[in-house]
Order: sequence, then C-alpha cells, then structure tokens
Amino acid sequence: MAQSWHRIPHDPGFWTAVFTGILAVTAVVALVVGYRQLKEFHAEAQVQHLLALDQKFDQQPMLTYRRVLAEKRLKNEENPDELYPLLDFFETVGLLVRRGYLDESDVWSTFSYSVLILNADARQIIEQEQREDPTTYADFSSLVERLQRIEAEKRGTSAHVSKDEITDYWETGIVGRQINSDAPASAQKGHEIIRDLTAGVRRLILTLYSQCCEEQADAL
Repeated sequence: MAQSWHRIPHDPGFWTAVFTGILAVTAVVALVVGYRQLKEFHAEAQVQHLLALDQKFDQQPMLTYRRVLAEKRLKNEENPDELYPLLDFFETVGLLVRRGYLDESDVWSTFSYSVLILNADARQIIEQEQREDPTTYADFSSLVERLQRIEAEKRGTSAHVSKDEITDYWETGIVGRQINSDAPASAQKGHEIIRDLTAGVRRLILTLYSQCCEEQADAL
C-alpha cells in the first residue's frame, strides 16, 4: 500500500493540470449540450411562428381579402385594394425568414404556391412600387427568390408560373371559397370541408414536429 501511495505524483503542478483538463472537458461538453438545446429551441420557435402565420392566413380578415381579390382579378380589375393586405402579409413572412425566425424550407412547404402565384400576377405593380421606392416589398421579393430557388431544386413546376395557372388559382386555388355563382351549395360545402381538412393536416404535421423538438430538448 505504501509503495502504491508513493507512485502517486505529489507535484502540485500535476494535479493543477489534471483538474484544469477535467474542467476544460466539462466546459466543452456543457457548450455542446447548450448549443444543441439552443438549436432545438430555435427550431421549435420557428415552427410556432409558422403555425401562427398559417392560422392567420386561413382566418378572417385574410379569407375575405383573398376571396374579394380573386373575384376582382377574374374580372381583370387592375390594382385592387385587397392585393395589398396579402402583399403585406407575405412581406412580413419574408422579413421573418430573412431574420431567421422562420425556416425557408418550411415556408416553401406551406406558402410557396400562393407566394409564387401572387408574385406572378402582381409583378408589374410591385416593380412600379419599387421604382418609386426600392425598399417597397423588398422582403417579399427576397422571399420569392428563395422559394423559386427551392422550387427549382426540388424540380417543382411553380418556379415559373403561367397565365393559366394564375387563372386557375383565382378560380379554385382559394379552397373552400369558390366564387363561381353558378356552383351549387353542396359543392361550396365540399370545398369548405377540403379546405378545413387540408389546413388541419398541415397544422397537425407542424404541431407533431414541434412536439418532437420539445421531446429531444427534454432528453438532453
């Protein structure tokens, strides 16, 4: 026992180095764990922001703006007032993507079709506004570029929107708000059910993803 004791270094510098190494390893582990937790919290916050925006887009007054805008555009009315609340909405989405509060891929999954259609239909109006003030709808334009890039990477067909697609969007793209006055009430109700189911499934997927983030954070 005495021989074993004598083998243990008594140099204070040795023990200082040992404890310093232990502290360094502990600090590194804490930093890694903390970084992973921050990433999980950030991802969860992004999902919550997206859920809130998705819900807002499918509720009043946005539904009325979308319905009336569709009616006016199908009548070839230029520069309708209802266009600007939608542009403002997606300007905010673009700002949140640029600031990192929303994940651009999640935004692509949720809003890309509406954004790309709206951009194609209102491009001349937006460009006119930007000639007067280059900062006008700058975040919307940036969002469009991001979504077009993702759409092209995924070999989607909406990166370059045709006139027929724009017309089709205004006629049937606003699900559950069919504006054809000749459509029977049963068809109108069917579209409303489809709209509610689609929105519900989308929110369920986002909610499950958020819960997974919380569980992973708790596990850490």
